[in-house]
Amino acid sequence: MNKSLFLVFFLIITNACASAQNYYFKHYKVENGLSNNSVFCSLQDKNGFLWFGTKDGLNRFDGYTFKVFRNDPDDKASIGNNFILSLHEDNNGVLWVGSSNGLYQYDANSESFSLLKGTDNEIRDIEIDKQGNIWFISGLTIHKYHKEKKLHQTYPTNQFFNATSICSSPNGSIWVSSDDGTIKQYDPLHDSFYSYDVFEHSKKSVSKWIEEIYAINDTMLLIGTSNQGVKSFNVKSGAYTDILTYNADKTGIFVRDFIKSNDKEYWIATESGIFIYNLKTKGIINLKNKFGDPYSVSDNAVYTLYKDKEGGIWAGTYFGGANYYSKQFNSFHKAYPTISKNSLMGKVVREFCEDQYGNLWIGTEDAGLNKLNTKTGFYEHFQPTGSKSSISYSNIHGLFANGNELWIGTFEHGMDVMDIKTGKVIRHYDASNKRYSLKNNFIHDIHLTKSGEIIIATARGLYRYNRNNGSFSTMTGFPDYLFYTKILERNDHTLWVGTYRDGVYYYNPRTGAQGNFKNEAFNKNSINGNRINDLYEDSNQNLWLATENGFSKYNPTLKNFTRYTTKEGLPSNVVYGILEDNYKKLWLSTSKGLVAFNPGNGEIVVYSKSNGLLSDQFNYNSAYKDADGRLYFGNVSGFISFQPSQFIPNTFTPPVYITGFQLNNKEVFARNEGSPLKESISYTKEIELKYNQSSFSIDFAALSFTAPEMTNYAYRLEGLDKDWTYLKTNRKVYFTELLPGTYTFKVKAAIFGGNWSAEEVKLMIKILPPFWATIWAKSLYTLIICALLFYLIRSYHRRTEEKKEKEIYEAKIDFFTNVAHEIKTPLTLIKGPVDHLIEVKDEMPGLKGMVMILEKNTKRLLDLVTQILDFRQLEINSFSIDFSKVNMTQLLIETSENFQHLALKRNLRFTLDIPPGDLYLFADEEALNKILSNLFSNAVKYADNAVNIKLYPLQQNDQLISIEFQNDGYLIPAEMKEKIFEPFFRLKENRKQKGTGIGLSLAKSLTELHQGNLYVKDSQNGMNCFILNLPLQPESYQYSKNDKIKNQLIK
Repeated sequence: MNKSLFLVFFLIITNACASAQNYYFKHYKVENGLSNNSVFCSLQDKNGFLWFGTKDGLNRFDGYTFKVFRNDPDDKASIGNNFILSLHEDNNGVLWVGSSNGLYQYDANSESFSLLKGTDNEIRDIEIDKQGNIWFISGLTIHKYHKEKKLHQTYPTNQFFNATSICSSPNGSIWVSSDDGTIKQYDPLHDSFYSYDVFEHSKKSVSKWIEEIYAINDTMLLIGTSNQGVKSFNVKSGAYTDILTYNADKTGIFVRDFIKSNDKEYWIATESGIFIYNLKTKGIINLKNKFGDPYSVSDNAVYTLYKDKEGGIWAGTYFGGANYYSKQFNSFHKAYPTISKNSLMGKVVREFCEDQYGNLWIGTEDAGLNKLNTKTGFYEHFQPTGSKSSISYSNIHGLFANGNELWIGTFEHGMDVMDIKTGKVIRHYDASNKRYSLKNNFIHDIHLTKSGEIIIATARGLYRYNRNNGSFSTMTGFPDYLFYTKILERNDHTLWVGTYRDGVYYYNPRTGAQGNFKNEAFNKNSINGNRINDLYEDSNQNLWLATENGFSKYNPTLKNFTRYTTKEGLPSNVVYGILEDNYKKLWLSTSKGLVAFNPGNGEIVVYSKSNGLLSDQFNYNSAYKDADGRLYFGNVSGFISFQPSQFIPNTFTPPVYITGFQLNNKEVFARNEGSPLKESISYTKEIELKYNQSSFSIDFAALSFTAPEMTNYAYRLEGLDKDWTYLKTNRKVYFTELLPGTYTFKVKAAIFGGNWSAEEVKLMIKILPPFWATIWAKSLYTLIICALLFYLIRSYHRRTEEKKEKEIYEAKIDFFTNVAHEIKTPLTLIKGPVDHLIEVKDEMPGLKGMVMILEKNTKRLLDLVTQILDFRQLEINSFSIDFSKVNMTQLLIETSENFQHLALKRNLRFTLDIPPGDLYLFADEEALNKILSNLFSNAVKYADNAVNIKLYPLQQNDQLISIEFQNDGYLIPAEMKEKIFEPFFRLKENRKQKGTGIGLSLAKSLTELHQGNLYVKDSQNGMNCFILNLPLQPESYQYSKNDKIKNQLIK
């Protein structure tokens, strides 16, 4: 019983001590992307990703986003159950996941899961021995899986024991706890277990359930129980010691997990919060959830603890998600109002002041005055009550300690003077009492000069306090109507005073030197802005000015200023306060974080809420440095304080991974159908995209968890970019419609205040061209171009030849035409006498035969000349036709009679097939006669035995007259059926017959003038067959009457 009381008393004391130490937690819950707030297990894999097992899925965390793996009934490669109880990584970096219905192996490359056969129960715990064997507890049975041999070995409970947890010591020993208060050490030689009873000397308990065991080293184990807290067990001696048994309320402590924080400290997860056990001093600190405290552990039921590679501790809770503790995050002590009586009152901290007793006074704009005993950590609060001894207003704008007096400036309520010992106001000054000569109640700053004078800065004037009569008088050397904000006396006794809108004034009462500096719009050597928030002289006597538009350094020789703004790296141009630490570094509070500025090299490091600040929004005139070098800055949520010398640098170099890949703003996964990814994008080295997938985006992350929001990134896409693009904290890039080709995407990171990572993550991206731009298509294009060039060259040569042929043809035609013209006149003159001789031939019997020959050849020559001239007229489009109604039947009979004698002379069988009745058409009779004559001549001239002429009867709806000319001469080849109509062309087989080669060409041209057609029909009976089609009425002919043509043409 005495031992128990001692433990209770010990816990009470250590809990009080815990409140004086900084243990601030970041919280990650469902609203931050965690799949469920019940976190049962946690782990960081070899690549640096964090894993959390929850009630509803497995979560992978990269510092920014949670990637959740859940069961998908349609995906056999998904995890089989969402209730995740245990996690462990084997020697090969393979992640093993224990769920409520089996043990799964995770393949990081394919992001797929496979169930270990024979495991279909709840997997409570997993461990790996030095041989790489997987030990796990399924139900209450211990199992060993030989990974290499794929051998599954079971240790049944009826032959061994009910197992509850498992661990491995540094020397490789496997330890297993049970539900009967014993722990077992595995004996590999005999494949059995040695048993140790750790409850032998403990107080009797209903339950001896051991929830967790942890090997500190090869000889010492920590044992966590379900109702008797923590015991330590010495393997060599077999002795155990109760380390932590009861809570402060005498209830038993249920232990869930252990983790080693450092060589001295071990963190213990329990149902009563987190206990921190110091192995050397045996001291214990209990961290519990505090209602209304945003930085306490989020839930007292802590199930899992894990230490990451940066030294941060992750605590998974049952209701509060995951909690993260980092020493870097805890560098800033935070003071903020809570429901506890012993806390800061008021959020908006405006003023700091330290009195001669070591008390820190904190003035707020929303809750009055706070007095902090820096030794005990206790707060005392002062607010207006309406009595004369209380402060006059809760909005404090100025504080100054002078001996036992505290001068308190307020917003529009004058100034109070408090007796520090009694905490009562003993004097009050305001503008309503004219004897004080104070003209404004808005007290903005209170300053004590080196000569002992008290100066007051108000919204209307600068005043000196007269100790003799307790009144105020306006300061010499300064305008008495300005809104003054800050007072500074430099080492040379010059007073510098900032204003709200009129820049800065200075005055030296010893020398009389005075002046005013204002912002000049286009003068970069003027001060940044006219609203002065703070004035500060550093240890090297440099003067610094904080404004609403950056901060400035005064150059006394040139009487100008050097400016610093967001261009130089400030997070915001609104600078509120400036302090110098003991290492000559300046600290500046802004509206977007805290800045550490090195005046020597201009280096700027920005701290934000991600680094542990209470808020990024600081407040005016709220910066203070105490005698120990501790810095204080007020903000809109309380205040922070820190000792720069105690800052813990983060030397960790995080790996950088590509964590996401999107096509058309849709996430792409390796196992998606048609996905260009063959494995997880995080482990992909090369990706091949189609030409229509050339617009994509890439996510990446540096796996540092201390302050991921402050990690900067830079990328370059080789093949597109020559230089690096610096993204600051943005970790996503977009590419739109890249041209086909091979690119290399590179990304690097710089964690907070550090250098850029030496290793760059690379992803080769190959964008395929469309088919029409592939090498095969280009080869085809080359062939086509070559073929086209060949065709063009060949065409050019052909056109050249045709041109030459045409020139020859034209020359031939011109020659024949000229000859024809020359011959026609003599022939006409000859024809006259010949015709006369014909008439008198009977009178000259001896010459009758000769005259007939003369007449025949004269007529033949005259017809030939006429054909040549007609053909020439057609060639030059000067042949005119005169349409009239022509009796086609009669014309065909008359023309045939002219050739019958030639057919008889050649012994040809000549037939003319004409339907009954006369057929009429509108045509040029002379031209039609020439067409028929040439076709008759061609048929008779080249026939061997027979000539058949047929005029087809005209049907009711026919618009054409068709005549067929057949002869059984040499069959015209198919390829010559068009060429036969070219001028001067003759088949070589027919060249034994006399001819010019003009007749058919002339006939075809005249036919086309009549809008008809003439062609050679395919032979069906072994005879050449020419078809002549002529329209009854050509479209160009306009008949003068409206009567229907059909009735006129058919009789």
